[in-house]
Amino acid sequence: MRAAIADGGDLVELDRYEVAGLRLEDSINPLARASDGIFGDMRGPLDTPRAVSTVTQALLRERGISGVREFTAYAAGTSAPSSYGSLSTPNIRGDVAETFLNGQRLSYNRFGVLPSFNGVEAIEVVRGPGSAIYGSGLLTGGYVNYVTKQPQFTPETTLTLRMGTWVPGGGAGAASWLNSSWQVDTTAPTAGGRSAWRLSYEGKADKTFFRRAGARDDRQDLFLAWTRRPAGHSSGGLTLDANAQVLWQAAPQVLGVNRPTQELIDHGIYYSGAVPNLGINPKTGAPAGTINGVTKAKLPRDATLLTPADFSNALLARAQFIATAQPSADHKFISRTFGEYTRRRRYNSSDENTEYREQFTLETRGEWQARAEFLGRAHALVAGGTLRYEERESFVNYFNGYPFLYDLSAPRGAESPEQPAYSFVRDYVDSYLEGIPGGPGGRLFFASSQGVPETSDSALWNPALFVQDDVALSERLGLLAGARLDAYAAKARDPLGAVTGIDWSDTHSETAFSWNGSLRYTLPPSVGSGMFYATYQRAYSVQGHTSGGGIMLKRDPNDPTRGIIEPSEFTPLSRLTELGAKFALSENALYLGLALFEQQRIQVGRGGINRTLKSRGTELELVYQPNARFNATLNASLSDVRYLNTSLSHSGGNSLYNIYETGTGPGGLGNGRGFVWESFPVGDYRVTGHSRLMLNSSASYQLKSGFGAGFVASWQSEQLGNFANEYHIPEQVFLDVYLFYRGPKWSVNLDILNVLERRNWLHNGDNLSSHSLIWQDLPMRIEGYVKLRF
Repeated sequence: MRAAIADGGDLVELDRYEVAGLRLEDSINPLARASDGIFGDMRGPLDTPRAVSTVTQALLRERGISGVREFTAYAAGTSAPSSYGSLSTPNIRGDVAETFLNGQRLSYNRFGVLPSFNGVEAIEVVRGPGSAIYGSGLLTGGYVNYVTKQPQFTPETTLTLRMGTWVPGGGAGAASWLNSSWQVDTTAPTAGGRSAWRLSYEGKADKTFFRRAGARDDRQDLFLAWTRRPAGHSSGGLTLDANAQVLWQAAPQVLGVNRPTQELIDHGIYYSGAVPNLGINPKTGAPAGTINGVTKAKLPRDATLLTPADFSNALLARAQFIATAQPSADHKFISRTFGEYTRRRRYNSSDENTEYREQFTLETRGEWQARAEFLGRAHALVAGGTLRYEERESFVNYFNGYPFLYDLSAPRGAESPEQPAYSFVRDYVDSYLEGIPGGPGGRLFFASSQGVPETSDSALWNPALFVQDDVALSERLGLLAGARLDAYAAKARDPLGAVTGIDWSDTHSETAFSWNGSLRYTLPPSVGSGMFYATYQRAYSVQGHTSGGGIMLKRDPNDPTRGIIEPSEFTPLSRLTELGAKFALSENALYLGLALFEQQRIQVGRGGINRTLKSRGTELELVYQPNARFNATLNASLSDVRYLNTSLSHSGGNSLYNIYETGTGPGGLGNGRGFVWESFPVGDYRVTGHSRLMLNSSASYQLKSGFGAGFVASWQSEQLGNFANEYHIPEQVFLDVYLFYRGPKWSVNLDILNVLERRNWLHNGDNLSSHSLIWQDLPMRIEGYVKLRF
């Protein structure tokens, strides 16, 4: 949107405008907000030829969103599995998403640091790989772009206190617990008036629903932002923006419940009995025991493999600096620099699963944006280059991962970090595979040369050149095309090579060319606002391991004494084909988006095994807000997600009945084979834990007095439990209700979560764990917050 400045006649670009007469800070409508975080250049969802969902500043504030699972209801095709109790990023179109910060890709974070919303002002969810400007990351189902809070030139301070959690009725495993957090968010201009700053601090010292197992959820989070605008806001000045964040968290990794069966899901019936310590089965290398499969028990809601000895801690520090020079209305130069350091420590005593990792990421991107007439056509051009450096060091131990061994229905008794209820090294000493010393924290790990490629110390340089052109082919028809050339220079070594005496190291260089194209047809003004589009994209990326995204070393098939970086790690291709339509209706109060898509990519699993994943389906999204007091959202997705021509496996074998004694267990189908290692034959397999049909809706209404109410509801069709379809998660309904009062200086919100008191289940979202783990959602509970503004 442009406006003339009277004293010079220059044109300047405005970054905010009204939709249906609403202020930006009061609108949940995605049409109200243009962003350069969606596709790399400044455009709104209506102008973007890709499926995009926006969780606006108003929606974040109204719903008090503070976790990944809470915002997935507002993005079509987006789901939230349990992810070993560490849901750091959602699934989009059946695949894991990447995360961005103001248009720059963050470090790999699957099963990692839980994202903080202390410094977040809006969330943009884009389906499919990154644009030519961004480049493609390891995870290409889509990406979540977090837009940070912006300093304001009007002083304001907001205090927020969250309190919870009360469980009506209490009962075994469902008693209330203290759950609180506090936030101070303040902003003001500097003395000169050209700069402004913002500070937001959030602290948390919580017990959790799993407090009987020793689980706490503690956090300290400091976010800072600063901006400087040109004198007089002229078009020729220099705009500077900076933000920084330091986050420490000790968040529980609640693995959930072992031994999933249909009886457990349908009736809460659990097959009891601890597996005896019989040593290692010489045929499989796994523990030899099985479950007697005769005794059943009702499982409490807070049953979990967690013990007080377990921990999952993280320290994160990041900073971003953006400089924008605009010498004229049609030319702009932008420099973006981003740095991030992450250190994470995780340990689970029930299976001796240990992961210590450090990540350092530095990226700088320079771009030139220009509007010009060329050969009689209007062009909007973006061209530039990126230099990205990634350093990853990780130590991993997962060779003792047998979650089925422990009986979660047995009384736990008193326990401590020194005497946890579940300890593999203590209770199954005859089956324990001892790692080697030499890693951090005095823990034992396994080396790359011992079959754990996630234990790695690697560095990756990634320079790239990109160009994107948005050209008007006619008055209504446009073409958006982009191309990107990436170069990669990688090196990796086994950090435990000095201990094992097997010094694995390797280097590798590669280039990759990616491109995308989109045709757009814009509706005539006489018909309305909207467009139809067709998009095709081919994007290459570097694979990385699941314990930090580093470069893996695998055994050389031609020389078993060497570890090499496989060239195939630099050639995984993601393809996207998408047809869609977007409309602004009812004087822009209603946004409607439709998409028909097919995505295919190479996905990496634990151990560095690659497989082909294909997703196809359709999506619908509606957002309606006729005024500041009422809003409603609806989105739906229908999709089929499969692995193609792939050999896949579950931990424990091809059947969940293997771990039960012969003739016992669910339906008396136990076969007594015990824990085995085997794979399904090569074929096409429907992805486990994915609902083909998902519906989400929400609505909120506020009276003139300031009081109001709202709801968020989701319905999911059945989910395949394992590839053999030996169990499934049936269709489920999730419903939260909230009551509120909003005044000019203070507001209060009361949330009633899982108001239907349903015993819903969440799949882990990882095929390997389909026989091992499942997560039961929390019971009905009440939480709330109070905000004061001055």
